[in-house]
Amino acid sequence: MKLPDIPSLLTTDSKSPLWLVALSGGADSVALSLMMKHSGIDVRALHCNFHLRGEESDRDEQFVRDFCQQNHIPLDVIHFDTSAEAQEHKESIEMAARRLRYTWFAQRAHELHAAGICVAHHMDDQAETILLNLVRGTGAKGLQGMQADRMIGNLRIVRPLLNITRHDILQYLASHNQSYVTDSTNLEHQAMRNRIRLEVIPLLRELNPNITQTLVRMADNLRHDLDSDLESQYFQRLQPLGFSRSQIIDIAAHIDSDNSGKVWTSDTHTATVKDSKLIIAANTSDNTLPELCIQEVSDAIFQKGIAYIDADTVQQPLTLRRMQAGDRFRPYGMHSGSKLLSDYLTDRKVNILEKQRQVVVTDSTGAIIWVAPREIDDRYRITTKTTHILKLSLK
Repeated sequence: MKLPDIPSLLTTDSKSPLWLVALSGGADSVALSLMMKHSGIDVRALHCNFHLRGEESDRDEQFVRDFCQQNHIPLDVIHFDTSAEAQEHKESIEMAARRLRYTWFAQRAHELHAAGICVAHHMDDQAETILLNLVRGTGAKGLQGMQADRMIGNLRIVRPLLNITRHDILQYLASHNQSYVTDSTNLEHQAMRNRIRLEVIPLLRELNPNITQTLVRMADNLRHDLDSDLESQYFQRLQPLGFSRSQIIDIAAHIDSDNSGKVWTSDTHTATVKDSKLIIAANTSDNTLPELCIQEVSDAIFQKGIAYIDADTVQQPLTLRRMQAGDRFRPYGMHSGSKLLSDYLTDRKVNILEKQRQVVVTDSTGAIIWVAPREIDDRYRITTKTTHILKLSLK
């Protein structure tokens, strides 16, 4: 049995050496936790008690607590009323559990500055996923199965065990005399994934004893073929714009990673990825700002791209400039505190190229009055006490 080289799979640009592991107490996650610990990785376990199996859920939690204590692995545990959540959001128990789980994983990763989280899906899980997607009528993407390394929002998720089987995992645990718990619902035939595991795959194994490896190899081949075709498309589009071969390969790799913010630059163009979409803009040496037009008016007729402010609340003169790192303002409707302008723009899905062109209007104190042409600062809004109105626009 060849175990995965986990340290090589967890290379990262993150300054933090800490990795999280999703630990249910089952054989797969227990094995992964031990492998990470024995590999010298700084690891912290996360356990979710979904309260879906009565005493069995509490049994799993206690096992996880004992296991982590015995192996000196820090542990965080969270409790969810999953049934109530599913009912409130009108979704299945499975979808509610997944949403709760990954939301908490992302929260803890952010709070602990962790590099990401490892989950214990293995080769048999991959084969089941491919068949499940096939039964549901998936496209080519679904036939590729789960990715070994992907981003969901800002959370990096790594699956180090995708290239080993459940049999390998059980052998590893036996060699370390390590116990684990079993989820009784995995033996129920009602769930489609369980039926595939308990009924379909054994039948397919009669036709092909290596069906698990065959399905995974098919998914890998399909992924390679699609990636090659995708790179070809990007070469045709990006090479004439001056991007190098290595840049184009890197861009293609980032398209499906949900990773935004990275920028690639050629002599004539700049590219970035936002929400799995490629954004390209021509470079320009023209740093000319638009013209700021200021008028004193008696009434405010609200129009898109026009700002109306209370003239008596600002210190003139007003100045137009590009946004800068660290800029803060109080968005309209926010009645206390302030927000980083970069965060405000990110929340509104403004890509990095648009951010570089963003302009703001400031008064003589340097306070931001208007993020033009998007939003005024709440402190300068028109109220019932306003007697003098300034109309701001760009030309």
